[in-house]
Amino acid sequence: MRHLQKEDLALIFASAGWFLVLSGRYAISTLLVHIEASFHMDHAVAGTALTAMWFFYGLMQFPSGILSDVKGRKLTITLAMLTFAVAYLLIGISVHVLMFVAVLVMLGVGAGSFPTAGIAMLSDLFKENRGRALGIQSSVGSMAGLMPILAPLIAVYNWRFFFVGWAAVSLTCAYLTFALVPETTRLPSRVSVGERLKDGLSVFRERETLFIFAINLTVTITWMGFTSFYPTYLIEGKGFAELEAGICFALLSFGGFVLKPVVGSLADRYPPRYIVFGLSSMAATATALLVYTPAFPVALALSLPLSATTSIFLVNNAYLMHHWEVRGRGGKLGFYRSVTILVGSPTSALVGYAAHRYGFDLPFALLAALLALAATALLAYMEVQRRRRRREVPA
Repeated sequence: MRHLQKEDLALIFASAGWFLVLSGRYAISTLLVHIEASFHMDHAVAGTALTAMWFFYGLMQFPSGILSDVKGRKLTITLAMLTFAVAYLLIGISVHVLMFVAVLVMLGVGAGSFPTAGIAMLSDLFKENRGRALGIQSSVGSMAGLMPILAPLIAVYNWRFFFVGWAAVSLTCAYLTFALVPETTRLPSRVSVGERLKDGLSVFRERETLFIFAINLTVTITWMGFTSFYPTYLIEGKGFAELEAGICFALLSFGGFVLKPVVGSLADRYPPRYIVFGLSSMAATATALLVYTPAFPVALALSLPLSATTSIFLVNNAYLMHHWEVRGRGGKLGFYRSVTILVGSPTSALVGYAAHRYGFDLPFALLAALLALAATALLAYMEVQRRRRRREVPA
């Protein structure tokens, strides 16, 4: 049996960390009905708390990217794991709604510090098959889709037990990452924060990057809405049992485990805009159908194509990391992700408010419209590019 290479170790722990980030977030959404009851919260307050988490999750993408460039991917990932591990523990022992909201902010800081450094680490090592490596990492993260089934079973005793146990798992993973994973980037001898900031700001100079940002933003808004309220929507809006809603949410989350390695490999071979168009069209159709179905079997069947939404992030990340030069790549990706997530962060509060006032069907219909808008914009962009290529061909 061969020894694990540094590429193997990096992929294992970058994937494990992403799984821990997603599983904790999904567990909060799955157990939101219990959490709301414990703290006497309505949907609007819960949505505001989740928006605070998303805001700090987005805010930390850029500084964590710079930190990974100048102090190393390994240190950044380890600190992120320690932070969200402590946050999980504090969620489990929260005694007041204000404490719960404050701890969600801490969770946003820890979880938000992880993805950019993890993606940058894998991009350092897997230059020829970057899409496949990112696909595997994202696919392992999708195994967090099991949490909507596991978490309610634990919640039969007490929802807090899940988060205390997950804190212990996360602390163990942080220790193993620090002990086993080697550094993957060459650290600079001289560091200029101003230059790193300038590198980050430069990402939006190109028209292609701006277009990808617009598509990513619509998908980010949609996914935030789904991950925050999908189980609650199915329970309160559709009248499903908690286990039925958990199974649908599990398929929504776990479906990427099957799809993402395939999509990642395709992203290494074909233009990303074609792949993103297909994925966004499929997700838009499934979301629209979900609004109009009251049946559990139909919602269950629709949850798999809805899971394709997260594969769009994978395709766009692979393209951007290939497009940008190695120097400052972590900071660039961090700035890009920060802007995307920060702009989208009010989604949970808006969906929660709309659901509180008008019911869940309205905000989810608007999410379907956003995905359809993204698909339409991609189709128009591809047509413009096709005509431009035809004009450039000599007669």
